[in-house]
Amino acid sequence: MSSLEKNTVPSYNQLKDAPSCYTLNPDGKGIRVLFVGNSITLHGIAEEIGWNHFCGMAASAPEKDYVHLCMNAFLNYDSEATFAIAQIADWEREFKNGSELLNNYKVCRDFNADVIICRIIENCPGKDFDCQVFKREYKAMLDFFNKSGKAHIILTTGFWRHPGDCAIKETSEDLKLTLVDLGDLGEDDSMKAVGEYEHGGVAQHPNDNGMAHIAQRIIDALKSDGILK
Repeated sequence: MSSLEKNTVPSYNQLKDAPSCYTLNPDGKGIRVLFVGNSITLHGIAEEIGWNHFCGMAASAPEKDYVHLCMNAFLNYDSEATFAIAQIADWEREFKNGSELLNNYKVCRDFNADVIICRIIENCPGKDFDCQVFKREYKAMLDFFNKSGKAHIILTTGFWRHPGDCAIKETSEDLKLTLVDLGDLGEDDSMKAVGEYEHGGVAQHPNDNGMAHIAQRIIDALKSDGILK
């Protein structure tokens, strides 16, 4: 069984009644950074599966997830940096009709990001994956969040290898966007919360070590692109 198949955390209701868009340090006047993601980016408290944090699953604390680690890198560069998170697990699950869901994330579109870090794919159904439909909807989603048309966009493959990784890679080539490959991390148990949680699906998510590696690869890409120093 692949790591992707071992992820039994439901793709629906990951934030329960909480909104799917958040802003952090909203009064900042500096660089504007949007994280687009799923449970690895932000998952609400779910006591029924032993998850008791409101952050990226399965970091031991919010400050240990990849979002906060990346935020710290931006704040070291620009103390007035401001951030937003779009949790789009619902879009992933329904990506074939993704354009119909985009207005659910209008708050993050109107955030008008300078930098977009898009770290998704794991919740997209892998069976009979339609690469062309995904690419069409994925590009439409990126255009939606890139309100100004000028944002610097970073894409990543799945933490667990996914049939859609090839579509993300093709999109990065088509649009000349930076791609960060993460698939090897999800094959390494030292990067996952194995043994830290009773629920097998939660345990497949990145632990603090995995989160640190995700963040560092994204930060390295941002530095290589001249966004961070």
